[in-house]
Amino acid sequence: MNAETVQISNRASLVRRGRRLEYFTIAYNSLEGLIALVAGLMAGSIALVGFGFDSLIEVTSGSALLWRLHLDADEAERERVEAVTLRIVGVLFLLLAAYVSYDSIKSLIGREQPRESIPGIILAIASLFVMPLLVRAKRKVARGCVS
Repeated sequence: MNAETVQISNRASLVRRGRRLEYFTIAYNSLEGLIALVAGLMAGSIALVGFGFDSLIEVTSGSALLWRLHLDADEAERERVEAVTLRIVGVLFLLLAAYVSYDSIKSLIGREQPRESIPGIILAIASLFVMPLLVRAKRKVARGCVS
């Protein structure tokens, strides 16, 4: 086996691992988004509803990234798909920023008082543990693909 064959095989293995991580991310963020939206609507918490929308945007971004990873083997398409994926993710996060800005200003002007949500607090704590672990695993895969 020559060095190029080993590198391609290693990249394919890393991409498979990246896809598994992305499937987990999509599942986790779907659950997180659903819980946050329901808890936020029940508590009247704009911040929690925004957190839910953020999770749904992350699901959409994750789906775009998964699409990108499924097309990784085709080197000719890799750059084009990467550019499209980055645009999708960027637009989604700009929309989220616009939503959060609008709702924050509306809440400030309306002098809305924040309310607590026990499910929201538990969800935030869970995400404080899960998300950094996912980031670390994804960075490890990305470093391996770039090397």
